[in-house]
Amino acid sequence: MKYSFGASHAAHAGSFFKDVMSERFDLVILGAGLSGLALGSAVARTGRRVRALIIEPRRLTPNPRHWMFPAAPDHGLRRFESSRLTGFEVESPTGALLHRPLNRMILARVAAQAVQEAALDAVAAEPRMMLREGVSVDRVQGGRTQAIVETSDGQVRASWVVDTRPLDDVGMPAGRVVQLSHLMTAPVESGHEERLCLKVAGSDFPGLEQLSLSRDRVVHEQARFVLAPPSAQALEPQSDRVLQWGGRLEAARQSQGVWPLAYRPLSRGAGRVVLAPADAYGLRFAPGMAALRLHDWAQAQARRLTYGLSLCAPPPPPVSARLATARIEAMIRRDPRLAAAGLRALLYEASADAVMRTLSGAARWTDLIRAWRSGTW
Repeated sequence: MKYSFGASHAAHAGSFFKDVMSERFDLVILGAGLSGLALGSAVARTGRRVRALIIEPRRLTPNPRHWMFPAAPDHGLRRFESSRLTGFEVESPTGALLHRPLNRMILARVAAQAVQEAALDAVAAEPRMMLREGVSVDRVQGGRTQAIVETSDGQVRASWVVDTRPLDDVGMPAGRVVQLSHLMTAPVESGHEERLCLKVAGSDFPGLEQLSLSRDRVVHEQARFVLAPPSAQALEPQSDRVLQWGGRLEAARQSQGVWPLAYRPLSRGAGRVVLAPADAYGLRFAPGMAALRLHDWAQAQARRLTYGLSLCAPPPPPVSARLATARIEAMIRRDPRLAAAGLRALLYEASADAVMRTLSGAARWTDLIRAWRSGTW
């Protein structure tokens, strides 16, 4: 059974909801976004008899985003890859380019819509699972043995409720450093050979500029990430910068975002309610890394559910990654110019794999020890 956007998927839901007061689901997932569909898809593919319900307050639309993120060659989303890179380029202040080949990692590009459609198809093909769109959630109550969800369609009882809806509290206290991003993306032709170039952006606050280039150095994606205090305003895109690289973004799609530089601890749900929003962190590649992290988390939770074990929230980043971002944040607070020099040293002097791990929020202890010994960042 294939999912169709815009079609009515509640035809058989009327009778399903007539007696929900007396029904009890094994699992109710609130939100059909990144983490909600990852978990629903993983549960559907277990082949076990799990009675599950996914509630999405809005109508689902195709996700046009393309994720690029560093990962192991056999990462969990590899079957959705449209392309992969085995290295990247770093631009010096003088304009010189240094090629940095990756050793044990790759840079994967994945179409979010492909992941979304595969998850929706898996859920639609499982008769004991149901997706309800346009249903508002009024209240969620967690207990020791069950959870109750009050919806516009009625009351739903479940053994477990996983709440993947975005948090109301953005969790950015005054004085914390945030990332101000501006992304311009043009359509990518099939069979496109891509090159990734990184540069420390020149501004009042340090940041990274990322260009995705074709073989003839025509730009099809430009991303600017400026690390700044929460009160700072996002900067306008430098369209002339794109022209300097010999390319123009025709019919480009533009988007902006603001999120914390470092990981923000999330509160845990009460009783049998698990909070699992698709939270992003890391210096760069945040959405793609969140997709990969939530895919791995969902596989583990689906197994736990079928074996009758307790469900767990997505794990925080490793301590080493949190220390790396805390170090960079402290440098920015103390001296933005020194922080920019530290980012440059990271791009040039650390190993290519260590650069990717640090930028994606997955730094290791070995990365920190080498940086401490070299006195770079």
